[in-house]
Amino acid sequence: MKTLRIVLLLACVCLETFVVNASSPIRVSLKGKEQKLLKIIILQDASVDVRGYKGSDLTITGKVDTVVKLPDGYTDISALAVPVNKTESTEFSPRSRETNEFIELILQPTNDNHITIQVPEKTHFSLQFVSHLPQSVLSLTSLTGELMISANVPSVVISDITGPVSLNTMGINLKQTITVRHVQWRNAQEGKPLFFIGAFNADVVFYVPRKLKASLNLNAPHNRIYSNLPPDQFTRSNTGKGSVMLAADRGGAQVFITTEYGNILLKEEI
Repeated sequence: MKTLRIVLLLACVCLETFVVNASSPIRVSLKGKEQKLLKIIILQDASVDVRGYKGSDLTITGKVDTVVKLPDGYTDISALAVPVNKTESTEFSPRSRETNEFIELILQPTNDNHITIQVPEKTHFSLQFVSHLPQSVLSLTSLTGELMISANVPSVVISDITGPVSLNTMGINLKQTITVRHVQWRNAQEGKPLFFIGAFNADVVFYVPRKLKASLNLNAPHNRIYSNLPPDQFTRSNTGKGSVMLAADRGGAQVFITTEYGNILLKEEI
């Protein structure tokens, strides 16, 4: 009976959600360095949330999110197994260097599986990282500077941004989803490239405002391109194998989307 109580207690504990702050935050002043490119390289599996804000400091915080939900009738007996050696560090301990052109931070592995990065709104930002965790998400929100992202992660969400974006996810052969929504298209009339997305095996979901003036260059050579946009919003043309171009009569921002083995879905943004 005592053993049964212990097992039931363990099962109940495993159903809880634990959020444990792991790493001490990093804070770097970017005041007076707004013209430099900020480069961050992350050397661990994690979800990464990048947010723009009105301050002048770069801040990086990490935490461990553990969510365990057992199927009905099952008990977690993982504790009986020989533990796998994991990173014990609770400090990012970044390697850093600064030149006249850029500031670079390389984050060393920690126990964290969720990293939040706050950057001043107009920062020109470069991010490189790979995560194999199936639940990992890269989120880019409220950013107005230029973004250059090389990130192989199952899910990417880009929202509420203004500056140009280059997103490359070509490195890992895993199924991905890339979502772009709530873009502030203030540069749409200037004819400058605003988005470049290059993916290997990602479904790209791109939300398009009804009155947007832009040229959408779409390429899905081994899959399909879908749209629920009003048929009179763009003129449509076939530009090659697997490629379609949608253009507004008066031009606008340039958008390039290529996904080798995924689908492209254009959705009307309400």
